[in-house]
Amino acid sequence: MPKPNFNDAPKPLLEVAKYLRSSSAKLKIRQGVLNGRRVDFFKGKHAVNAVMRDTYAKYSKALPAVEDRPAAEKLIADAHQNGFFLRVEKPPKAKTLALQPMQVFSPDAYYIWVYEGSQWRGTLLGLLVLLLTLAGVMFPLWPASLRLGVYYLSLALLGLLALFFGLIVVRFLL
Repeated sequence: MPKPNFNDAPKPLLEVAKYLRSSSAKLKIRQGVLNGRRVDFFKGKHAVNAVMRDTYAKYSKALPAVEDRPAAEKLIADAHQNGFFLRVEKPPKAKTLALQPMQVFSPDAYYIWVYEGSQWRGTLLGLLVLLLTLAGVMFPLWPASLRLGVYYLSLALLGLLALFFGLIVVRFLL
């Protein structure tokens, strides 16, 4: 399944999707399985409630204004029509999901995220782990003074660890 391109989506709806994916929205997101893949899903009324919160107006100036619940439902329905999330069917007490053929927004239905947001943090973290691993593997090629510094640093951390274990033993005995 090709990744959708959200660059041509309306900017206000893109900002709404970014807000809903952020932690400041406090959207109750759960994990489920769709076609053997783990996906994030949420209930439509929780997304409407997130748009109605005070944090919505403070998140960004580019977000469209929402005055009442019908306006919030319309905004979420517009984001749904632009493909940021898809409607799914969730059986009771199960984590397996199935796509619904009729993609119409309803506050009582469940939706999976298609929009994942910016992935630059994950890419940067992966690159950092790769560079640290490469530096660790090349330890024998380091200059002698740097290897000696790492040796003393490891001894200091080992001493700190021994101190913590000693405090645990002393606390346990008292």
